[in-house]
Amino acid sequence: MSSISRRKFVGAGLGTSVAAAVAPMAFTQRALAQSSIRLSAQAEDPQRYFGAIRKAFTFQNTMMDAYATGNTIRLMQSYSDQALGATAFTYDNAVSIHAYLLEGSSDSLRRAQVLGNGLMHAQATNFPFNDGRFAQGYFVNVPDSTGAYITPAAFPFYFYTSAVGDQAWAGMALAQLYRATGNKSYLTAALEVANWIVTNTFNSLGPGGYSFGTYINQYNQSVPSPNGKSTEHNIDTFAFFTMLARLTHNGNATNGWTWKDLAQHALLFVLAMYDATGGYFFTGTLGDQVSINYYPVPEDVQTWSYMATLNNHYKQTIDWALKNLQTTDTASSPHTSLTGSETYTGMVFDSASLNTTAFDPNAVWIEGTSHTIAALTARVISGGGSFSSDIADLKTALKFIENCQNAQAQLGGGQTVAGKPIPVGEGMVASTSVMDTGFGYTYGPSLHIGATGWYLIAALGGNPFQLGYGLLRGRL
Repeated sequence: MSSISRRKFVGAGLGTSVAAAVAPMAFTQRALAQSSIRLSAQAEDPQRYFGAIRKAFTFQNTMMDAYATGNTIRLMQSYSDQALGATAFTYDNAVSIHAYLLEGSSDSLRRAQVLGNGLMHAQATNFPFNDGRFAQGYFVNVPDSTGAYITPAAFPFYFYTSAVGDQAWAGMALAQLYRATGNKSYLTAALEVANWIVTNTFNSLGPGGYSFGTYINQYNQSVPSPNGKSTEHNIDTFAFFTMLARLTHNGNATNGWTWKDLAQHALLFVLAMYDATGGYFFTGTLGDQVSINYYPVPEDVQTWSYMATLNNHYKQTIDWALKNLQTTDTASSPHTSLTGSETYTGMVFDSASLNTTAFDPNAVWIEGTSHTIAALTARVISGGGSFSSDIADLKTALKFIENCQNAQAQLGGGQTVAGKPIPVGEGMVASTSVMDTGFGYTYGPSLHIGATGWYLIAALGGNPFQLGYGLLRGRL
């Protein structure tokens, strides 16, 4: 059985909320005009900007409706058929829920609820344990006995692992759904998975935090993962438990601790992974749960830590990522998948991605590039920077948005879902070429709802780590 985390694999009309959601775009126009700095071509072409968002939602809708439509309970296939077939990863579906909630139209809200209902069904029927956890992924091309298009992802993948990050992301999506709809079943499901995290992964070794999660062995037994504690997972858990503290008026978990204290337990681990000299966060610990894992250093830990905490004491982690994990993929890059004159600038997965000799060291990770757009926007909205640093952040964000939209327009041709062609120009590929993550697996140029969903979150100015997405906070 597989003991891996979600990292191991590789139009809806715009509602009235979009005008508010893209306030960072409007702020960009005001700020750059005031400082007599010419807007980038991206900012000067709002038709292209909003058109790319509409096309990205068209792709998400296509993936969601590949095997069932309407209100049929289901989850979305994560990649085009050419990658992992009809597999829906829990994390990717949580990201898609956030994107739909941010868009805010009646159809997007309905779709978010359908996917939320899909998560609740997966949780209630999860094989071989329906104790509040989620599996890493499910198959979604055939219905189960109840008619829901969610079945165990058995042979040949056995995506039964329950990594803490996946649990927290599902929980955050359910918490945001409860806030948006008032449907208490979403909060109940969020509390169930939160209590599973506490019961099964609360860790007191070293700086504490929460351990990696569980996997299912060959005897269908749930076994603690031998992997070390993940900084990313603890960032996710901090954000999730902070949401629950607000939604439950700081209620208690089943172990008697308050959600605020349980969130702090995750945060203390995250802060213990901070390298003050370098200005970045380490990936986590080794399998002994105590020793720091110094290499590789991931992108998401740097950007997500800021989006989750909004603590300007650590805001330089975004700058570290931009300085150390930014690259440009071209047809001349080693082992590239590009063949023409395309050029894409963005982020890699981690420091090991740039050092690979077997794959393209310059492959751009579209999802990670979108993380960075969202983090830069959050840093401007949250305040604490100078006017000139805000301008620099927004210019970098716009540059990355343009690169993502170029990839959207040009990459992913010839791919299908449920055997049907996906038009070029709608979805985002996971990476521009085959990218080495340094953890023994790769991403590639397959169309991906996770990459597309994160692009939508970033383009709409949202922060999924904040209840209500942090829109229009502070200076805006």
